[in-house]
Amino acid sequence: MALGTISLSRAETWKGKDLEALWRRTPWHVGPFRIQPAIVISNAGIDSNIYYTPTPTKDFTATAGPEVIIYLPIYRKLILSASASPQYVYYVKTDQQRTWNYYLNGSAALNLRRIFMSLDWRYSDARQIWNYEIDIRPRCKQDSLSGTFLIQTSYRTSIEVDYREDKYNYENLDYEIFNIPDELDRREKYTDVYAYYQITSRTKLFLDGEYGAYTFDFADTAALKDSHSWAYYAGLDFSPTGRIRGRIRLGYKTFDLKYVEGENFQGFVGDSQVSVRLAKPFVLRASYTRDTYFSIWYNNVYFVGSIPGVGASVYPLKFLRLDYDYSFGRYRYPVAAPGGENNMDVKRLDNYQIHSVGLYFRVWGEAAIGIIGSRWVRDSNVASAAGVRYFLGTNLTYNF
Repeated sequence: MALGTISLSRAETWKGKDLEALWRRTPWHVGPFRIQPAIVISNAGIDSNIYYTPTPTKDFTATAGPEVIIYLPIYRKLILSASASPQYVYYVKTDQQRTWNYYLNGSAALNLRRIFMSLDWRYSDARQIWNYEIDIRPRCKQDSLSGTFLIQTSYRTSIEVDYREDKYNYENLDYEIFNIPDELDRREKYTDVYAYYQITSRTKLFLDGEYGAYTFDFADTAALKDSHSWAYYAGLDFSPTGRIRGRIRLGYKTFDLKYVEGENFQGFVGDSQVSVRLAKPFVLRASYTRDTYFSIWYNNVYFVGSIPGVGASVYPLKFLRLDYDYSFGRYRYPVAAPGGENNMDVKRLDNYQIHSVGLYFRVWGEAAIGIIGSRWVRDSNVASAAGVRYFLGTNLTYNF
């Protein structure tokens, strides 16, 4: 039997079935290889404020490049895959922001009858806005290695252990008085233990316990920011083929510094994104994220960001889709620092809102060209952090 036509029907783990669905949907078959090609075109248009600052810089920008995912299934059990996406970011006037961004992935998955194991590698070398409070685009190299071990204990239940290690290295650019590599170069390690229960064929209930450890490269920063966290989550996973898609993940987190006291965090966290197709031409979306994020703002080790959002899509015609999305966020800092009125110390508090609309025209299959517009507003008790940004342009999407 040819490798390109083998079946994974004997796989009983849901992760094995999800992986099979991915490579079976690829449009190109070359010998034993399954290939998913794509073209990335995003945010091609007029940006009124490319640095998100109180004094805006206006420019025309576009991001474009190829993307390819290649699968190689071997003897029903081993699935090798790799992907690459070089993307060119263009600015008409701000030529120092022109750059190539690179995104690479590799994976090996062993799919046995009741056991699923995978080893995954991700690498990116990109210039972009990485952090909510950093409005310039430092180049960052992110190198990630992760592993998964899942046991399908019964038809409805499974247990999974995940490990992930991320390495971050930032470019040294002048950013006011802050040195970004000294403040943010680090290694993060996570261990998660999941318990799943299959409620329906398309819905799983899960519990997740997570331990995180954070180690910074620069000695002075490590003395302040080296830390660890415990988090406990519960939620629902929804199949990407059902009327309800996405994930609800809510929980409680403790974040403790190793060497200093007074800035530890305990509180509610979440990472959720769900879409519901109520009828064939109408889709509702909702999202919610709340977590701690490492900060470069004076002596703040972290800030807490809460970001809820809602949206909807309407299909008035088979080839036409209308989108609207709204999100609003709040970012709180635990330690007072300069930047308030008359440069007084203040606990920084930022609020922002984003309105975005889109008009998409199907060009073929699930691909569509969109005309998009957005308005981004950030208010802050630190004057230098406020800003307003408008964007009008186009992009290419593959999820019409």
